[in-house]
Amino acid sequence: MVAPAGWGTDTVWQVSGVVHPMGPEPPWVYWLRRGIILLAVLTLVIGAYWLITGRGSAGTDLTSGGVAPTAQPSTAPSTPATASAEPATPTDCTDSAIVVEASSDSSKYVVGDTPQLTLTIGNIGDVSCLRDVGPKANELEITSGGYHVWSSDDCNASNKSKIAVLKPGEKVASSIIWDGKTTQKSCPGDGKLAKQGRYDLIARNGDVKSEKAKFSLTKEKKS
Repeated sequence: MVAPAGWGTDTVWQVSGVVHPMGPEPPWVYWLRRGIILLAVLTLVIGAYWLITGRGSAGTDLTSGGVAPTAQPSTAPSTPATASAEPATPTDCTDSAIVVEASSDSSKYVVGDTPQLTLTIGNIGDVSCLRDVGPKANELEITSGGYHVWSSDDCNASNKSKIAVLKPGEKVASSIIWDGKTTQKSCPGDGKLAKQGRYDLIARNGDVKSEKAKFSLTKEKKS
């Protein structure tokens, strides 16, 4: 047996199964050397075990950023994002769900002017509905002192319908230019210029009429 350098030469002999060191040094020196070697071997074994078991579990550490936590599914009942009380297919608008408004682009004109008149239809109901907003269902009429002066249906009556879906609160508008002349039903003869005075504009959609919108015509300007 060859001893490590600097450790001297050990001669060993065995009595009753116990190994006793023999050599020039006292026996405890040889036991100390063997203890140091044994301790070194145990340290290596424990270190290798720690590396194997410790590194294997480090990959699951959620606090070190190794693996992100997975969000848990909610157990609360879900509700459709587009839930609505409206019917799948809109029905016709009732007259009570419709409001009609009449307006002009000014409240004062001169005889011979050509005012722009507007009819507006709005849905004041709670659900979407279908409404004829075309010229067949619409009319703008001008009166003065209760007498008929002009109507959009007198000379240009139309049978064209336009069915629109009106959402709650939605409005649609139609405008027409009045040439400032009087008309009669069926438009007989040439109309004359409306005289100065106060006039009322009324809009109608189907059987629903608007409030009166007032305007005035003043004396014609001299050239």
